[in-house]
Amino acid sequence: MKLTHLCIRHGLLLLAVLLLAGCARSNALWNVVDKLCMVNYQQKHDPAPCQQIYMPPGQGKEQGFSVIQNPRYPYHFILVPTAPLSGIESPQLLLDGRTDYFGYAWLMRNLLRFEYGKPVPDEMLGMAINSAYGRSQNQLHIHLTCLREDVYRQLQAERPYIQDKWLPLPDKLLRHTYYARRVVQPAAMGIYPIKSVADYFQLSPQQLAEYGVALVPTLFSGQKGFILLTTKRGWDSGNRASVESLLDKECAILPR
Repeated sequence: MKLTHLCIRHGLLLLAVLLLAGCARSNALWNVVDKLCMVNYQQKHDPAPCQQIYMPPGQGKEQGFSVIQNPRYPYHFILVPTAPLSGIESPQLLLDGRTDYFGYAWLMRNLLRFEYGKPVPDEMLGMAINSAYGRSQNQLHIHLTCLREDVYRQLQAERPYIQDKWLPLPDKLLRHTYYARRVVQPAAMGIYPIKSVADYFQLSPQQLAEYGVALVPTLFSGQKGFILLTTKRGWDSGNRASVESLLDKECAILPR
């Protein structure tokens, strides 16, 4: 029985590897969460191949989410809702009472730190959700991993120019135009970056499909805060608003 269980778990992890390597169909992420993680969680209290499943008491899967660790890149974690949501353009993300997915995704950094085995400065991490045109999966998911080192250095240098309101960054980021704003608070809960972008640019859910959003922790005059970043498909040549490109799943920025 133990060997059978081990083989099943290995098979689930292999499926996850194929999924996260971009070798699967656009509904594969949802199938992993709904058909594997949720079924295992409900039947065996084991969310494999997900790391965790959380469902608020009395609300169930409509407000819940899962956490997946990328088997190929152990410092890369992904938050996936347990309800079917296509992506950044999902109308539910703009409703009152919506789940604070970015707020919860920020908690995944504790799993990254555990995997790394040493303290990791918050400022070296980032979270991102791609546009509908810059993603491979049609189930909403938020990436958390390290920043690319060049992105980290540029944001540190341009931090004094980032204000409370949305403004373009002084220089292009990875050759693309980004807007940025700052929020000075110690935790990501309550920021709702997608709603902030929709309100500022006056976007409908359908229009939001062309935008990607990132949330990057930093310090403003010694106070903990976050940089909100957004870019739109077509603002620059070759820009698909795949803001995941700001991140480095191998975490080269961390000392080994």
